[in-house]
Amino acid sequence: MARKQRSGVEWVGGLVTMPAYVTGEGAPHRPEALFWMSAEGAVLGQSLARPGEAIQQACDSLRSAIERPMFGRPHAPDRVRVATPELAEALRTGHPGLQVICAPTPEIDALLAAMRGRLADTAHSGRSYLSPGVGVAATAAFFRAHAALFRAEPWNTVPSDQSLFAVSIEELGVADAALSVVGQLGECRGWLLFSGIDDFEDYVEAIDAMGHGEAAPVPPHLVLAFERRDDQGAALQKEIAAHRWEVAGADAYPWLAALDEDLVGAPPTAEEITIAEAIALALPRVLEEKEALLAAWNGGAPVRRTVVVATHTGDLEVSIGAPCEREPRERRPPDEVLAELLELGRDGDEIDPMARRSLEDEILRGFVASPEAGALGDVQSCHLVMDLAAIHFGATIATLGPRELSDVVFEILPGKVGFDASEARPVIAEIRAFYAFLGREFALEQASACLRVLDGDAVERLEAALSDPSKFGVAKSFFVSGREAGFDMASEEGFEAWVRAVRSRALPASAHPAPPRAPTRAADKAAARAAKNARKAKRKARKKNR
Repeated sequence: MARKQRSGVEWVGGLVTMPAYVTGEGAPHRPEALFWMSAEGAVLGQSLARPGEAIQQACDSLRSAIERPMFGRPHAPDRVRVATPELAEALRTGHPGLQVICAPTPEIDALLAAMRGRLADTAHSGRSYLSPGVGVAATAAFFRAHAALFRAEPWNTVPSDQSLFAVSIEELGVADAALSVVGQLGECRGWLLFSGIDDFEDYVEAIDAMGHGEAAPVPPHLVLAFERRDDQGAALQKEIAAHRWEVAGADAYPWLAALDEDLVGAPPTAEEITIAEAIALALPRVLEEKEALLAAWNGGAPVRRTVVVATHTGDLEVSIGAPCEREPRERRPPDEVLAELLELGRDGDEIDPMARRSLEDEILRGFVASPEAGALGDVQSCHLVMDLAAIHFGATIATLGPRELSDVVFEILPGKVGFDASEARPVIAEIRAFYAFLGREFALEQASACLRVLDGDAVERLEAALSDPSKFGVAKSFFVSGREAGFDMASEEGFEAWVRAVRSRALPASAHPAPPRAPTRAADKAAARAAKNARKAKRKARKKNR
């Protein structure tokens, strides 16, 4: 054995969970890894172990790095810095003569981040739909079901990814899972399935935290993404063509993954493939009741439908309901609801989006059943006004004043993609009815002043604003330009044709607004506002009390 030399420098050690799943060795799992690095950043040693076993191997792993380093001559450090007390204690026990420091190890974090990128590229290039548990027949059925789902275009019926379905498949152990349909703005089409409403809300919080640079675990969930053919890679394209699996279009290649708390995807199990197939077969049948679904998400009567679908494993009973929410509490006195909305922003903290929406939805349920709502079939404008008030003014419907309401209706709302001048009259009528209800039922102090904003020439003002290109956002400018160029922007084919025309520069330069990246819906933007720690604690306390 070569003579060991003391280096006089610090080493860095770390135990991490690898950002990829290992298959073919029993159930898919993410192995643990021990890394040993020099002060200069060179990796001197590494070892892999099954989950929960690496800490027991830490002393032997370090000894191996000292005696047979991957870089340089054999040598031992004066001290080792590790991030966790458990690893530090294990090393002190097995290496009593070594100084072990417990402190942050950003070097290990940087190494793991670099590995994530490399492993993601490798995993993408080596993907396959087939696995020991998922064969050709199951995958063919999965493709057929999702081709039908893609053609049903659920994102054109479901108004927002916050408009959730409750899904139960008793034979597969699925009970009131929360299903979110995504793709309402033309990109990232598909769905996400969570174990329940709590996990969905925790997911929104986690994504919000990540957007602010904070580490946050994500509840495990299934994600089905419709990918473009060109993003599949040659190996997957060849596999699909060889088996002649059914695909609805060039941007309709279904890919299913089970994401864990670190957003690392595991290959789906045979049961998860069947769950996805059953959802894809059942959902189009439920979507046929579009008006009832929209009413349910807007506070009307809940919808619950049970259908029997023929999957590759046999017939399954699938129950799908809307909305997906906890059992509602008894309707509280209006002054109590209003007081909670006032309290949300009273201390100057940012408004908790989940708490705000829960309270405002309670108000909307009463509005839908009120005489003021009359024959209104939709209260999306009310939702949008409240979301825009929170985003732009940090206000709830209890604190929004007439001046801010005027800005929301006549300055901010006209930039939204889904509105044109023909919708001005019903939008004003809906918001007026809402404020009339708030004044009568909730004795809202500013209701009369807000109604005056919506009186007189309010319809004509909104029509003019909805026709004024200077008020359009990037996304709306893109849609309007496409429509004016003769493309059917309401259809998938028309939208894609317009995108191709813009990219190919087949049109005059004056008709070339940049194709927008999918703009975030108002509800999503509101969810993305950072909730402070105190608000999060209050929300968790409320959950426990429900």
